Amino acid sequence: MREARRHPWFLAGLGALVAVVALGYSATSVALPLISRDRYGTEWILAAAMTAYTLGALAGALVIARLRPRSQGWAALAGLAAYGAAPLSLVLPVHPLVIVAAYAVAGIGIELFNVPWFTATQREVAPDKLARVSSLDFLVSYGLAPVGLALIAPAIGAFGPAPVLAVCAAACFLVPAAAALVPTSRHFARTAPSAAD
Repeated sequence: MREARRHPWFLAGLGALVAVVALGYSATSVALPLISRDRYGTEWILAAAMTAYTLGALAGALVIARLRPRSQGWAALAGLAAYGAAPLSLVLPVHPLVIVAAYAVAGIGIELFNVPWFTATQREVAPDKLARVSSLDFLVSYGLAPVGLALIAPAIGAFGPAPVLAVCAAACFLVPAAAALVPTSRHFARTAPSAAD
């Protein structure tokens, strides 16, 4: 915890990741199968959306392998926020291709976040603390996902899918934007990279 606190960008990014995983992933995991079946009367949308997400993630990984944004932290957090397109696409009865496209955007965005996030963690965290900080990352971000799943289903039952998905989409957009306000988040580093980098 002491090493993680030395990196404000890490704590801010971790908070954003928790919001997207616990709310965004959880909401879409519960709602997409239901909406595909109940609103559209087919499982095709579920299969197509998940395939688009995977292909988008592959495309995002290829893009970020070549792209070197000046403000890599801000670019990564914008990518993370792009996951909000997935729950947002499920709010209204749109054409199925809108949902498929939104999932592709979410897939691209998640890799635009993941690659710089893991790279920055390895670069910035003290080598003797890296395993512990990485464990904290996964424990918090993915460890809280079951809490989101446990809350989303009853929330959808109580309020309906549209309001829950809208709140989750808003969280996916707003929490990474708030994380970007932390000064060291711009570069996912304690100091800005030099011109030689």
